[in-house]
Amino acid sequence: MARNGTSLEAAHASVKELIAGKLKYLVPMTIIFIVSYIGLTVFAGFAKDLMGMKIAGAVNLGFALIALNYLLSWVLAIVYGRIAAGKFDPLAARAAMEISGRGN
Repeated sequence: MARNGTSLEAAHASVKELIAGKLKYLVPMTIIFIVSYIGLTVFAGFAKDLMGMKIAGAVNLGFALIALNYLLSWVLAIVYGRIAAGKFDPLAARAAMEISGRGN
């Protein structure tokens, strides 16, 4: 089936909009995770006394920060999943319809 240039341009625009929308959320989320992960590694290597400080019973600051890092990972994944379901899935469906030629 032959398609005209306008529908192809609309399909490209939809894909570009989807990619731009994803980058708007993925870049900050990735930066947040990398900073926390590398920060935890730097603290573990260079601030051993601080990381060994007891905060509750046998739990030290290092264990608490590791737990928070795992929690941050899950929170970022859940937030991204909800954003993807609400914003990206409809954009992807629209782009797929336009690419297949049914979006006219």
